[in-house]
Amino acid sequence: MNDAALTPGRSDRWGMYLTVLLGAAGAVATVWAAVARLVEIASPGGIPVLVPFVGETAPLPIGPGGAPVDVAVDQAVVTVTDPAPATLFALIAEPIVSGGAIVAGIVLLCLFCLAVARGRAFARGTVRLVTAGAFVLLGGWGLSSLFRTMGVNGALAAVSDHSYDGVLFQTDLSPFFVALGIAAVGVAFQIGHRLQRETEGLV
Repeated sequence: MNDAALTPGRSDRWGMYLTVLLGAAGAVATVWAAVARLVEIASPGGIPVLVPFVGETAPLPIGPGGAPVDVAVDQAVVTVTDPAPATLFALIAEPIVSGGAIVAGIVLLCLFCLAVARGRAFARGTVRLVTAGAFVLLGGWGLSSLFRTMGVNGALAAVSDHSYDGVLFQTDLSPFFVALGIAAVGVAFQIGHRLQRETEGLV
């Protein structure tokens, strides 16, 4: 089975190229966001940290005449002025790891789209791109979740002088399931690669 037989139509190829352009824009936006967060961390006046809460309430002036009313708090921003070295490291590492994983995943996606547009959907290199994308997403998700948890708990320890009792862990499981989906696609492409080699051997 030659590359010409696997080459998508013109409209599909343009769709692949458009995906590459959108991916490049997404990579630029990701780098911009990561740099903005690092600048925010390095700026004087304290580091804002988004902290999740469970079972906490706080008064807000939303009652009659601005009277305070207790509301449930799911998350809030706390400002840390003197974080511990480990906390500062985690706060810096989280946007770097998260942004780096996203950019790496976008690069792999763009390379995959270019390979498919050129009729190399089941080439060995294309299969490796899919597999690498799954590992990059899983690794970035795991490390960024770890650093986010370290930063959140370190921020709480800093603002409460270690008096707040509660270790918080919050993570988004959607990247994990996306990585599993990508891995399944990788298996399918690997099967396609094997079938292509067997077909070529029969010709």
